Amino acid sequence: RVQTLTGKETEIDIEPTDKERVEEKEGIPPQQQRLIYSGKQMNDEKTAADYKILAGSVLHLVLALRGGGGLRQ
Repeated sequence: RVQTLTGKETEIDIEPTDKERVEEKEGIPPQQQRLIYSGKQMNDEKTAADYKILAGSVLHLVLALRGGGGLRQ
């Protein structure tokens, strides 16, 4: 399951196209998605098996922050 910032949970089977499937259900483009599992941001190049994700686990979806402009004074 994927849990959004609003607390909504969406159940999906884990596949290489997960972010595209989240986009279909939630309308959030893959490049703006960050999936968190066990307190760590998941790397797109790794698989669910690499993270030892079990059936019924919850992934947390957060939005990528834009920026990099530095601090203003």
